[in-house]
Amino acid sequence: MKRPDRYTGLGIINHWITALLVTAMLALGLAGGAAPTEDIEHYVIGVHISLGFFTFLFVLWRIGYRVRQGFPPALGEAAWEQRLARITHRLILLALLVMVLTGPLYLFTEGEGMNVFGWFTVAIPLESLSVLHEPVESIHIWLGLYGLPVLLVLHIAGSIRHYLGRTSVDPGDLHGTHSSSRS
Repeated sequence: MKRPDRYTGLGIINHWITALLVTAMLALGLAGGAAPTEDIEHYVIGVHISLGFFTFLFVLWRIGYRVRQGFPPALGEAAWEQRLARITHRLILLALLVMVLTGPLYLFTEGEGMNVFGWFTVAIPLESLSVLHEPVESIHIWLGLYGLPVLLVLHIAGSIRHYLGRTSVDPGDLHGTHSSSRS
């Protein structure tokens, strides 16, 4: 695995598309769970499932791309900050992978498919694995409510810490396009 010194342009685009999709998915999941009526819940979760199909594709692309490209060195003054950044990045990718696998899996193990905006349906007949339905659903919901949000808050806090802690800030650093000295 290569170890680039900064993120590439494609890597930055990959990051922000995935970030937007994941933010939308978390918001839709929370909104569906808090919907005031069953009709609204079904509609919101339907959009969540539809968008989930595309999120699945982008997350797999993101993980494959990051594994192929390698991770740039973690930023931070102290060794613990660098270690926390490395661990957090990898845990976010792992959580995203688990989320995009458990979402469809808990539909498929109940005999349902992923209706993608009414355009097409993706279905894999896994009803014979129905014993997995409840645990997979619990993992998906727990990660969406607690695990992934905590990791994202750590990631965002680290980014803000890095940005504010620099002695001279280069706007390209926010996007990894410049390799100025690190603080």
